[in-house]
Amino acid sequence: MKRVTTTLKLKFLDLNAVKAEMFNQTVCATTELANELLRISPKERKALTTAKVVTPLKSALSNQVIRVLKGKAGQRVKHFKVFWPEVNNQNWKLHKVGSTYSVSFPTIQGDKRVPLEVSSSYYAERLERILAEQDCERGTLKLMKLRGCWYAVVSITWEVPEVKSTERLGVDRGQNRLAVAATRWGRAVFFGGGEIAYRRRRFQKRRAQLQQAGKYRALKRLERKEARWMRAVNHTVSRRIVRFAKAVNADVWMEDLSGIRQSRQSQKARSDAGKSRHTWSYYDLEWKVAYKLEMAGRTLHKRPAAYTSKTDHRTGLIGKRSGYLFTGQDGYCCDADWNAAMNLAQWDGFSCPLSLKEALPVIGRVGSGDGVFGNPLNSMNPSQLQAVGS
Repeated sequence: MKRVTTTLKLKFLDLNAVKAEMFNQTVCATTELANELLRISPKERKALTTAKVVTPLKSALSNQVIRVLKGKAGQRVKHFKVFWPEVNNQNWKLHKVGSTYSVSFPTIQGDKRVPLEVSSSYYAERLERILAEQDCERGTLKLMKLRGCWYAVVSITWEVPEVKSTERLGVDRGQNRLAVAATRWGRAVFFGGGEIAYRRRRFQKRRAQLQQAGKYRALKRLERKEARWMRAVNHTVSRRIVRFAKAVNADVWMEDLSGIRQSRQSQKARSDAGKSRHTWSYYDLEWKVAYKLEMAGRTLHKRPAAYTSKTDHRTGLIGKRSGYLFTGQDGYCCDADWNAAMNLAQWDGFSCPLSLKEALPVIGRVGSGDGVFGNPLNSMNPSQLQAVGS
């Protein structure tokens, strides 16, 4: 069984002005207390308790502020613009009357019970798990205001049965194409990146105009809008990749792209928002695929990224990549991103010295001590394993 933690962002239902003002007062009080504690030395802060602070907040709220600032947040933050109120799992409760869910938690005016807006079966199913208290652990509740609306943001942890996957799904990420997912048999799904690059350039042009005009608030709003749009795209792509993985009963294999932004890139490409690796949200997509797989009882595996798109998935020989096209040493041509996804679906990594001038298999050889990723065999090719063993 896998333990999976997720966050539910629950909007309050028909919140009136009185409660909204009460929430504002609670946020102001927690922010004021957090900033007061930051003025105290870390050593004194560690000895603090709720009895030693003066605040209109209830102890459940003030105690959580103290707990957070005793940790890493208190070391790296100098001032909080907003500190959202938060309570632990013992200080909030979920209720259901008829078909209406509500949550009760402490505020600056005492415990209040507020109805929630639950518009999808996804949220209803998880709230029912909380109410049943079966295989589900409640985490903290945080009160937040996002884009003018108040939310109760709660975390829950539950056990998900592990699924035994019989296949491997390779996912190659890039900028020309956002992602290509392929099975070892060649079945694939493509996610184009042309529109992403186009919109990135539109945002870049608009940012330059706003910056030149000195409209910095509008600039911040535009940056947040771009980030929301990209997150929504990655949610859609990750959901479809996981759906594909479930359809073929597979775990997912991806390239390890750690440090990709430090790799060499021309000044011209770096200044273009459609091509720059600094605007590429590859990690956000990886993270979304990972947690969606966890919720489905499956696993994300990472493999070395070197030469995945330049290696022939049939033979393991280094070929040539030009744009979207891969060409093998025997003249075989195919889509380069699809070829990379096939390599990820079939091979566990390089196992011999990477000499690009030698016409030797780069993947699947054994007996070399200076391999890039240990000395793995091609675990998806039984015939090769028998040949090596003989």
